[in-house]
Amino acid sequence: MKNTALGLLIAVGLTGAVQAADLSTPDEPVPPPAPAFSWTGVYIGAHGGYAWSDFTSEPTDAYGGVKPDGWFGGAQGGFNYQFSNNIVLGIEADASFGDQKDGISTLLGDPTENAFALDYSTKIESFGTVRARAGYAFDRFLPYVTGGLAWANAELDFHQQITADGNVVVDNSASDKQTFTGWALGAGLEYAVTNHVTAKVEYLYADLGSKDFDLGTPVRADLTTQTIKFGLNYKF
Repeated sequence: MKNTALGLLIAVGLTGAVQAADLSTPDEPVPPPAPAFSWTGVYIGAHGGYAWSDFTSEPTDAYGGVKPDGWFGGAQGGFNYQFSNNIVLGIEADASFGDQKDGISTLLGDPTENAFALDYSTKIESFGTVRARAGYAFDRFLPYVTGGLAWANAELDFHQQITADGNVVVDNSASDKQTFTGWALGAGLEYAVTNHVTAKVEYLYADLGSKDFDLGTPVRADLTTQTIKFGLNYKF
């Protein structure tokens, strides 16, 4: 009986020691899940791309028209707010600088005898927009549509020369610059590379209305532009 009682006491003691050891060893904490990315915030960035335009006017269209195009680069800044349902609304302003240009040149006759020469050239060196943006966030992906105001600075140059019997009898040149204003619509896709750096690709179409250029006589011109650009933003 003494041996049996002693065995029971030892068994009970060992069981209590094991339970005490289990109680004294806490479970390792489970790390919390990483927070979802938020598009809310102010951002600034830079971009580059390619633009092509239609510059239509009666005198240039009579000789085939001009369609200035070329590369550009610039900067942008804006603000986004992401709602709890993942809708993202924002506003963005950008300005771009480049060298879109095109021209036409016509020569009738022989310049050493009798000839008529006519040149028109168009150049767009700067343009920009102020637009609203609306998109839906798939975590770090943000497809969006955008639209708002647009502007562009354009220059139209004219040169005419008439030669008779080998002598220049008429030699006229004129140049004028105008700022077009209108609207822009487009769409894009932006991706958050890190919590602060995002990359985007964007297409815009802009209808910039009509302006009169003073080339001695008024020349009315209409301007539309299309752009495709790639950009990087830093989100604060």
